[in-house]
Amino acid sequence: MPTKQQLRKIYLAKRQQLSPEEYAELNRQLLTEFQQLDFTGIKYLHCYLPILSKKEPDTRLLLNWLKVTRPDIKIVYPQTDFADHSMRHFADDADLVLAENMLGITEPIAGNMVDVSNIDMAVVPLLAFDKRGFRVGYGKGFYDRFMAQCKPGAHFIGLSFFGPEEKIEDIDGYDKPLHQCITPDQLYLF
Repeated sequence: MPTKQQLRKIYLAKRQQLSPEEYAELNRQLLTEFQQLDFTGIKYLHCYLPILSKKEPDTRLLLNWLKVTRPDIKIVYPQTDFADHSMRHFADDADLVLAENMLGITEPIAGNMVDVSNIDMAVVPLLAFDKRGFRVGYGKGFYDRFMAQCKPGAHFIGLSFFGPEEKIEDIDGYDKPLHQCITPDQLYLF
């Protein structure tokens, strides 16, 4: 069973090995799977913006589709606070201002804040996941803290270009599982 640190290295390397054509095709396939989700009752959907230099799944495709097909869903973006590893959440509306932070992550710098208690569904970044729904992120705990703050019943969805590991070895009490993970060819339920 691999550890989180081992999986970070493996999956960062796997993503970097994707050609531009493979990357584009995998993103199209993720969108097709995402379109199958049930958005009934979802009023606020939190979604990260991709770090393209790390070849994260391009959530902009999903967000553009949502804006056209489900304009009733309010999209919310995270802003990270590296001092305390917390996040604030901003609505995608006319007041939203986005900029790249010191790590190259596009995030809000101004706009209308949304309380975490409003979020019904969150698209969560990951490097790897296992068959139990646990994920490996970048190791700072931003999303585990965020998921713990969400209301009961909030739905967490991961996006991965690759299938699951059998089991991540060093899961602890701070790790929060996903409800679903979308891959290019399958939707995993946990």
